[in-house]
Amino acid sequence: MNRYLQKLDNLGLLMLVGAAIYYSVTNVWDKWAIGLAIGGAVLVVVGIAANYRQILETLGKRSTKYATNYAVSVVLVVGLVSGINFIGQRHPKRFDLTGSGQHSLAPQTVQILEKLNQDIDIKAFFPGGDYPKLRDLLVEYRTRSRRIKYEFIDPEKHPDVAKAYEVTVYGTFSNPFTGTQLKSGTVLLIAGDRREKVEKRSEEVREEDLTNALIKLQRKETKKIYFVQGHGEKDPGSTERGGYSEAKKGLEDQGFKVETVNLASEAKVPDDAKVVVVAGPTAEPFPQELQYLTDFLNRGGGVLVMIDPQAPSVESFLKSWGVAPDNDIVLDVSGAGRLMGAGPSIPLVMQYESHKITDRFRNMTFFPFARSVQPSKESVPGVTVETIFKSTARSWGETDLKNPEATFDEKKDLKGPLSMAVAVTKEVKPAGEKGPATKARLVVVGDSDFAVNSYFSMQGNGNLFLNMLSWLASDEDLISIRPKAPEDRRVILSQSQQRRLLYLTVFILPGAVLVAGISVWQRRKR
Repeated sequence: MNRYLQKLDNLGLLMLVGAAIYYSVTNVWDKWAIGLAIGGAVLVVVGIAANYRQILETLGKRSTKYATNYAVSVVLVVGLVSGINFIGQRHPKRFDLTGSGQHSLAPQTVQILEKLNQDIDIKAFFPGGDYPKLRDLLVEYRTRSRRIKYEFIDPEKHPDVAKAYEVTVYGTFSNPFTGTQLKSGTVLLIAGDRREKVEKRSEEVREEDLTNALIKLQRKETKKIYFVQGHGEKDPGSTERGGYSEAKKGLEDQGFKVETVNLASEAKVPDDAKVVVVAGPTAEPFPQELQYLTDFLNRGGGVLVMIDPQAPSVESFLKSWGVAPDNDIVLDVSGAGRLMGAGPSIPLVMQYESHKITDRFRNMTFFPFARSVQPSKESVPGVTVETIFKSTARSWGETDLKNPEATFDEKKDLKGPLSMAVAVTKEVKPAGEKGPATKARLVVVGDSDFAVNSYFSMQGNGNLFLNMLSWLASDEDLISIRPKAPEDRRVILSQSQQRRLLYLTVFILPGAVLVAGISVWQRRKR
C-alpha cells in the first residue's frame, strides 16, 4: 500500500500540468480545471508525506544541494519572465518599425477612437469565421479604445445570424496580381440603435473603411455641402482627370452629403446648406449670386472659394471680407518641385501657418498653376483674416502672365514667400434670432486644380482639402491626417530575374561555402 502512496505525487503533478494546459487552451477557469488543480495538489501532498524519509535523506546529499541551487535559479528566471509577461499583458505597448507605418493607425483614427462616448459593437461576417488581417486591425482599434468590442461570425455556419443582420455580401475573390484567394465579407458597426455597414465584394476591408463608418455612426446630423455650378466650376460628378468626383467621395466618406446648386436659378443658397464650394469659376458670377453668398455667410455659413490665375477673381466679394487676390502666378525655383517631377509652376508647400486647418498637418501639398491670395492691407471691421500656408522663400508672383520665359523682376513681380490661402472668420448674429452669435467662415485658395481627381490622392492634397471643408462645417474633430490604403511594397521579378536569384541562393552561395569548407579542411589535414 505504501508503495502506491509513494507514487501519488507523480500523478498529482500530471493533474496540475493538465489543469494548466486546460486553462491555457480554454481561457476558462471552470469546475474541470479547478477539480484537476485541487485533486493534483492533494495527491502531491499525500505523495510527499509518503516519501518523507526518502526526501530528507536525498536533501542531505551534496549533489542534491547543487541540484536545488540550479532548480531555484530556474524558478527565479521563469518567475521573472512570467512577471514581465504579466505586466506586458496588463500594460501592452506596441512598436511599429515599418518604414511606411503600415501597422500604426492614422492620426484621425486615433483621434476618433479616443473621443468615443459610447460602446461600439463590431460584427465581422467572413467565411470560416475569421480573417487574420482584419483581426489584427481590430486589435489595434481595441488597444486604442476599450469601447470597441468585436466578434467574427461565419455566415455559412450561422445563416440565421447573417439573415437577422441582413448580411448578404461574403465569399472569396482572387487577387488579380498574385492569384491568391482572399476573403470578402461584411463588417457591421453597431452603436445603440444605429448601424453602419462596410461591404466588400472584391477588395479587403481597410482602416479607412472602418474609420469612415465610425465617423458616420457618431454623426447626429448629416451636413450638406453644395458645389456651385453655372460658371465653369469644377464638377463633383465628373470622373475625368479635371473633375471633383474623388473629392466628392472623400466628403461622403466623412459623412457629408454632396449636391450641386445653380445660384442664378435657385435665387438663394439652399436653407439646408452647411458649406458652399466655388471651385475655379471660368466666368464672372453675377453680382446677385455673390450677394447670396454674402447673405449665407452672415447667417453663419461656410464658403470655400478657389480661384485660378487669369480667371475671374470675384474681387469685389472677397474685398468685402478682407481678402485681396493677386493677378499673378506663383513660381518656385527652390527645386522642391523636383521631388514631384514638377517645374517652377507647381509650387510645393511643406510648412504651414498655425491654424485649426493645418494643426498637426505635416504632409507636403502642391498647387499646379496657383495665384497668391493675401489678407487685404486695409482691414475690415469685425473680420479676422489669417494665412493658412505660403510658398517658399525662393518663389515669386509672376505678373507678366504672357511671358513664356519668366524671370523675377523686382519692380513688377511679388517677392516670396507668398500667401496662397487664407481663412476668414467673423462673428455674426442673424437678424431676429436669439441666442449667442455664431461664426461666418470663409476659406480662399489661389488654386482649384490641387483637388482634382488626378491630384487628390497625391501627397497631402486630399487631406488638406477635406480639412478645409471640415473646418468650414465646424467639424474640427475631423481635422487630421486620414487613413489611406496600404502601400504595395512587393518586389515584382521577371522570369530571368527569378532564375538568377534561384541560381545565386541555391547553387552559387551554398557552393562557395562548400568550396571554402573543403579548402580549409584540406589545409588542416596537411
